[in-house]
Amino acid sequence: MRFLAPPIVALAVLAALAAMPAGATLNMNEGLWETTVTADGQAHSASAKCYTRMDIAEMEKLLRGKSSRVDGICHYADFTQSGDSVNYTMTCRLGDDEQTSAVSATYRGDSATGTIRSAGVTVTASSRRIGSCTESSFAR
Repeated sequence: MRFLAPPIVALAVLAALAAMPAGATLNMNEGLWETTVTADGQAHSASAKCYTRMDIAEMEKLLRGKSSRVDGICHYADFTQSGDSVNYTMTCRLGDDEQTSAVSATYRGDSATGTIRSAGVTVTASSRRIGSCTESSFAR
């Protein structure tokens, strides 16, 4: 199962860092974000991504199961929010393998931290806003 961790973690990190619950304002600023994922004691940097307000709103819909967009890779359930923290489960399919993860994240305006737990492995993610941007990193 460890060979699945990097692709699934990347999906989880993107989902965890872009959530903005309806009815509450998540403490996450739009802009260019860089993420570092730590698994098995090794840190891995992901490429920087531009999150526009539209990206954040669409991800929130996806996590709550209210999006018309279906990526076919991951499905989300059990979304809850308490203050600046969110929790949810994510089930992802890569080929014939399926993996369910428990995800939690906390936002602090220009930074965020998250934890992904799956199959006895805990992965942490640390993200920070590194600047402004106007063009989304995500296809529509």
